[in-house]
Amino acid sequence: MAKNPINVLEKLKKDSFKKKEIETQIIEKEYKVTFIEENIPQTLESNFNYDLINDITMRKDLLSYEIALNKAKSTYHSTAGEILYTANLKYAKNKNGIFTQWLNYLNINKKTAERLINRFKFLKEYCVTEDLKEYFESLPLSLTYEVSSPNADKILIEALLNKKITTRKEFLQLKNSIKDISNKKPLIESKIFNHFQKLNNEISIYCQKSLNNNPNTKDTIEKIQNLNNEILSLLNSLK
Repeated sequence: MAKNPINVLEKLKKDSFKKKEIETQIIEKEYKVTFIEENIPQTLESNFNYDLINDITMRKDLLSYEIALNKAKSTYHSTAGEILYTANLKYAKNKNGIFTQWLNYLNINKKTAERLINRFKFLKEYCVTEDLKEYFESLPLSLTYEVSSPNADKILIEALLNKKITTRKEFLQLKNSIKDISNKKPLIESKIFNHFQKLNNEISIYCQKSLNNNPNTKDTIEKIQNLNNEILSLLNSLK
């Protein structure tokens, strides 16, 4: 049985359409909005240590390159955060869920959008000078996300703004130390109150024993009691 002759023109036409379809898919994929940090585990910390580099020139170069890269990433994420912040103000409360649908269309999950928005809000609220803004933009992205979280402690924010912490690792170490102090606070307060009560009782006993020998003891006891009440009030105000 004879095969149908191949129509060369038709084949070229189909191949041409197929090629255009593939190119269109590639272009669409390239222009989809994606965020690199989603694919990077935020809990991992590098063991890289600049202090171990003996070559001073190399150390300075790599440090400057890191800062430049952080700034490049930060600039993009700050711009993205501002756009999402604006869009969120306008359309997030829309009852038909169009804002969430729009995020899904752009391939941005809700958590990423919130982090970007919080980061921009932090930048807007705390980085009020060009120096602070430039410093914030030079920090690792993971650190800027941590400090811009709505739950970030004020002590941590102040430490970052005062340039006392420059890495996510330092941030987490300070965060854990604050948490430890916070957990120990009730125990410390309890010990203070116990010592105070013990001292108060000992002073009262001492004054009672001295009452018969000194006519001014009664006034002294009253003064001590008033002072103790004032101290107790101050201790309670610290809670």
